Amino acid sequence: MLLTHRPAALLASHVDLIWFASRGPAAHSRERSLPTGRVDIVIPLLQQSIVRYERVESTDATHLHGAVVSGAHDHFSVRGMVGASAVIGVHFKPAGAAAFFGGALGELRNRTVLLEALWGPMARQLRERLQTASCVSTKMRILEDALLLRLMNAASPDSMVTWALRALHRDPTAARIDAIQRASDCTAPRFIRRFDAAVGLTPKRYARVLRFNSLLPRIVRVGPRDWAELAVEGGFYDQAHLIHEFRRLAGVTPAAYLPVRPDQPTHVPVAGS
Repeated sequence: MLLTHRPAALLASHVDLIWFASRGPAAHSRERSLPTGRVDIVIPLLQQSIVRYERVESTDATHLHGAVVSGAHDHFSVRGMVGASAVIGVHFKPAGAAAFFGGALGELRNRTVLLEALWGPMARQLRERLQTASCVSTKMRILEDALLLRLMNAASPDSMVTWALRALHRDPTAARIDAIQRASDCTAPRFIRRFDAAVGLTPKRYARVLRFNSLLPRIVRVGPRDWAELAVEGGFYDQAHLIHEFRRLAGVTPAAYLPVRPDQPTHVPVAGS
């Protein structure tokens, strides 16, 4: 079961979704989480820990006991899927997490860490309240209220980065970082520094992830097809470039890509797990 909630107006510029997911034991024990370039909070309600692996073939797992924050990624990560699960979380908009984690975004890049390391005891207390809440709607309201409380003393978003993100999202397949940087009236180093601080990825890394994510719904919708044609449509130089980028970001080729569900294109079972 997957339920989502669009946040209140005050949070809408920062948070894309508050979500709740529950399932029984999965058919696979590991799953690739493909990069979105965004930050997420994940709070386990049923299981005791969030499980992460450094690589697909790793034998040792990292068990994070409590709520976690997953920084902006520009390559896939591997998570454990053993046992039943009930999880609530926050999917931030691009640059939306900066108001809640500030200068920590760079340190969170391609990492998952305990939320308590950033928010202190509040993170543990929040999880306890969510675990004892009687229904999903109440859990979502509690989480939304906690975000609103954190937002009260937050700095305003960087308007230049907000503008640059709009320019990138206007057409992810044709975005040109150099042109956007010049139009921003910032020097290249300053443009990169401000973008990285607000988003958690440099502009070029974020643009690559954005282009990759714009491709996934097309593959899910139409399945295997002429990859050379898809490469041109997706803004890649050629088929070889598409396959190389896809493998680097997803860990599999486009032809081998098969998500757990069409509405969850960034979740891919690890074959044989």
